[in-house]
Amino acid sequence: MKKWIFLCAIALAVTACNKREFTIEGRVTDADGQILYLESLASGQPEVLESVALDKEGSFKFTQEAPQYPEFYQLRLNGSLVHFAIDSTETLTFSARATDFADGYELTGSDECTKMRIVTDESGKLKKRINELSRAIESKSSQVDSLRQQAVQALAEYKKKMFNLVLENPASATSYYIVFQEINGDKIFDPYNAEDRKLIAAVATGFDMRYPESPRSKQLKEMTLAAMASDWAEKQEIPDIEAETASYIDVELYDQLGRKQTLAEQVENNKVVLLSFTAYQTEYSPAYNMKLAELYKRYKSRGLEIYQISFDADEQAWKVAADNLPWVCVHDPQTVYSSYASMYNVKTLPTCFVIDKNDGVVKRIEKVGEIESAIPSRL
Repeated sequence: MKKWIFLCAIALAVTACNKREFTIEGRVTDADGQILYLESLASGQPEVLESVALDKEGSFKFTQEAPQYPEFYQLRLNGSLVHFAIDSTETLTFSARATDFADGYELTGSDECTKMRIVTDESGKLKKRINELSRAIESKSSQVDSLRQQAVQALAEYKKKMFNLVLENPASATSYYIVFQEINGDKIFDPYNAEDRKLIAAVATGFDMRYPESPRSKQLKEMTLAAMASDWAEKQEIPDIEAETASYIDVELYDQLGRKQTLAEQVENNKVVLLSFTAYQTEYSPAYNMKLAELYKRYKSRGLEIYQISFDADEQAWKVAADNLPWVCVHDPQTVYSSYASMYNVKTLPTCFVIDKNDGVVKRIEKVGEIESAIPSRL
C-alpha cells in the first residue's frame, strides 16, 4: 500500500513538472473596483478563463495552461481590449491605466507580442486615416478623386509594412494576426484580391508546414483554396471539357528535376493517362495521393500513367513531396493564375481527367472514389 502511494506521488509530481503553463501579470492603475478579464479566442468567440476585481494597487496575475499551437487571448476591461498571442510557456508583464487601457499599455516578455503591438498600432493609424479621409470625401465633393487616391496610398503603405513583417516569419502568430486585421468590419487583406492572396497564401503555407494539425492552419488553407477556386471559375472562357471522345489540350511543364515533361508524350507512350490537377500543401493531398499510388501500382503494367500538375505556391515544398512519387509530377509556377487550369475549366481541387490514347478526354472526375471505376475499361 505504501509503495502504491509512493508511486502515485511520483506520478503526480512528474505530471506537475510536465504541465505547460503561461502567466500574464502586472498592474492596471486607476481601476479600483473594476473587473479585469482574461479571455481565450481559440473558438472564435471570447471565452472567459479568469477574472479579478482590481483594488487600488491594480495588481493581477493570471496563469493558464499553455496551448499546443500558437493561440490568441485578450485582456478586457470595461469594453476595452488588448490582444496578445501565446506560443510557448511564457511570462508576460502588463501595465496600463484604466483611462487608456487599449492604447497606452505596455506588454513585455515576448517578441511575438511586441510585433503584434506594432501591427495593432499601424492598423489603428490606418483606420484613423481612412476614417478622416472618408469624412472629408463626404464634405468636399471637389476633392473626391484626390482624397480617394490618398486613401489608396495609405492602404498600400500599410500593406507593404505588413508584407515585410510576414516575410520575417510566415508561420508566426503575428503573421496570422495580420491576415485577419479589419477596418470598420472589413478585412484589410482580401483572399479574393490577387495581391493580397500572396500574403495569405504565404502564411497558410507557413502554418501548414510548422503546425499541420492546428485548426488555424486548416482555416487558412480552406480560405485560400476557396478563393483560388472562385478565381479560376471567374476566369473561364473555354467551354468545359466533358464531351465523350473530346480531344485534349497539351501541357508542357517541368518536373522536380527540372526536366520538361509534356502531356502529349505521356499520351503517346501509354494507353491511358490520368491528368491530375492538385496542390500538395492541402489537407486532402496525402489521402488523395495514397489512392493514386494504389491505382498506379495496380494498373501501371497495363498501360496507365499519371501526369500530375501541382499549383502549390511553395515550389520547394512541392519538390520535396514530389520526389517520393513514382508518376510524372510537374509544377505550374502560375499557381492560381494557371492558364492550364483555365483551359481545362478546373474549378475545384483535386480534379482529374481520364485521357485515352485513341479517344482523347473520356471523363472528368472531381470525386476521388470515381477514379478507379473509370480506368480499367480503357486498358
